[in-house]
Amino acid sequence: MFGTLFAHKNKYTFVLFALLFLIFILMPLLTNNLFLLSVLMTAYIYIIFAMSWDVFSGYVHLMNFGQALFVGLAGYLTAFLDKFYGVPPILVLLSSAIFCGLIGVSVGFLTLRHRGPYFAMITIAFAAVAHESSIMFSKVTGGEEGIPGISSLTNSTTGDYYFILITMAIIFLFFLWFTRGRYGLILKGISQNEDAVLASGINTPLIKTITFALSGALCGIGGSLYAYSIMQVGPTSFSQSLSTTILIMAIVGGMGTITGPFVGALILVILNEQLRTIGEYRLLLYTVLLVAIIFLAPKGIVSYAGPLGKKIGLLPRQQDELSNK
Repeated sequence: MFGTLFAHKNKYTFVLFALLFLIFILMPLLTNNLFLLSVLMTAYIYIIFAMSWDVFSGYVHLMNFGQALFVGLAGYLTAFLDKFYGVPPILVLLSSAIFCGLIGVSVGFLTLRHRGPYFAMITIAFAAVAHESSIMFSKVTGGEEGIPGISSLTNSTTGDYYFILITMAIIFLFFLWFTRGRYGLILKGISQNEDAVLASGINTPLIKTITFALSGALCGIGGSLYAYSIMQVGPTSFSQSLSTTILIMAIVGGMGTITGPFVGALILVILNEQLRTIGEYRLLLYTVLLVAIIFLAPKGIVSYAGPLGKKIGLLPRQQDELSNK
């Protein structure tokens, strides 16, 4: 795994983000501002959401508008395992990954035969059904109030901070390894000409299903961390607004890059929190800034790195490799 990360251009990406992670690691030592740490924890969780969306939709170019399905399922599973059975967080995260991965296989098997708007519509439907079910079956899910009283990850804010940071870092490294090698090349090929990839002997339906399941599994880990961080779960975890927020973060950062959703989620979460000081004008200004970013960087913030970004590995080069074959 690490051999792939350090190979050629990818080693520069590793070094750049290693420096960024060093800043994150030192943050609790540099400040006692618990609010700042909580904002960063939220950003790390949304980074997981955005990267997990991007590993499938960003590379295969099939828009998933129901990523919140995995967030909500993992959140409720976390509440049940933690509150009613006292399962440790590590095992809860593992259970959420397995459960959401299996759901991803099931949903992928049913939906990935469809292309274009049909897949997008079906993903919206699954999340909507889950949202309504969480309200209807109130005796189990707590209805609109949800399930409060979820334990914290550790006994301190600093402990929670490092737990979430380390988890996000591991997922980030895994996604880089997964997308910057053979699998990333296949996924980019599927997005450009699936029939040609299928004709070359690659089982594209299987690859898409596996990748969609992987997207769900690691998003499920983020969903569990989110439930632990706010210490409750409710129907809003399935909301369309959450799915849209995740999608926007990935697009703003740069689809099909993994590094782009990382940057996009980090910037937008911090920006949203900073704008809270202006009160009722926050949403308006946030929307204006969001539109400005998309207008100025239609291919994502990391696209500004240009040829240098591909040279140092900030942007993947699979598209160039495909065109040269």
